[in-house]
Amino acid sequence: MHKSCLSTNRKDVAYGNGMTGSHISAEQDYEFDLLGYRVLKGALPPEKVRAINQWVDEHPAGDVGSWIGDVEVHTFQGADGVNYQNIIEGGSIFEELIDYPAWIDLVRRYICNDYSFLSLNEAFLNLRPPGGYISIHSGGHVAAAPMLTRHHTGVWMVGQINILMALTDIGPGDGATVIVPGSHKSHMLHPAYLDSKHTTYRDDRAAGGEFLTQEVHLKAGDALMFTDGICHGAAARTNPGYRRVLIYRYSPHCIQPRFNYIPSEELLARLTPERRKIVQPVPPRMRPGRVLKA
Repeated sequence: MHKSCLSTNRKDVAYGNGMTGSHISAEQDYEFDLLGYRVLKGALPPEKVRAINQWVDEHPAGDVGSWIGDVEVHTFQGADGVNYQNIIEGGSIFEELIDYPAWIDLVRRYICNDYSFLSLNEAFLNLRPPGGYISIHSGGHVAAAPMLTRHHTGVWMVGQINILMALTDIGPGDGATVIVPGSHKSHMLHPAYLDSKHTTYRDDRAAGGEFLTQEVHLKAGDALMFTDGICHGAAARTNPGYRRVLIYRYSPHCIQPRFNYIPSEELLARLTPERRKIVQPVPPRMRPGRVLKA
C-alpha cells in the first residue's frame, strides 16, 4: 500500500469520539456510507477564508480562456459562473489545502486501498453571479469510475470525493449546493432526467426544487464533503453578489485528472513530499534527454 494512505482494513481502524488523525468513528463511516456526504463545520479558519477572498479580489477574472499565471479562467456551461481552474498554482494558501488536516484523513480512508493511492483530480475556485446555477447531475445509475461508491468487508472503494469549501455564507437565495441524500446507491434515474435531453447524466435546469433535493447551507469556512456519485447540483442564485466556493476533487491515482494540467516546475519545487505525491502521484517516465512539449 502506498504509505500516504490510511489502512482500510477493519481491524486496523481506530474508532473513537469524533475523528482525530486516523481516528474515524463508526458513526462517521456509517453516515458517509448511507448518505454519501458530510458537512465539516469550521473546516477553514477565518484567516484562511480572508486570505483566499483577498486573492480573488486581487486577481479579477479575465475572459474565459485567459490565464493568470498557470491558473486558467474557465466555465463549464456558462450558467455556472467563472472558474479559476488549476487553482493550486495560485500560491501557498491553495497549496496548503491539498492535504489539509480537516479532511485529508477522511478522503484517504474512503479512496485509498491496496490497489490505489490518492490523486488530486481537479481543483478550482468558482464565482457564481445572480441567476447562476448548476443543473442536477450524477447518481448511482451512472456507470463511470468517478461515480463508484462501494464498501466491501472493511475496504472502501470511492471513485471521487469532492471537498466544497464555502468562502462566503451560503443560505437561502445564495445558490446553495443541493443533494439527494443516498442517491449514490440508487440504480434508477432521477425523475428530472426523464424529460431532459441529457437523460443519462444531467438535466439542464437549476437543481433547486427538484424531486427529493435538499439545499446544503454553509457558513464561510464550512466544507461539504461528498462522493461525486451522489445526485447533486446547485440552486439558482437569486440574491445580489457572488457565491464563492473552492472545490478540490480527489480520486484514486488510476483515474485521469480531469483537465490534465501539467504542474509547473515552480509548484513542484515548493510542494512538500506528501503534497507532491497527491498532485503528481505517477511522475512522467521518459527516456533520458526527452522533455515535455506543449
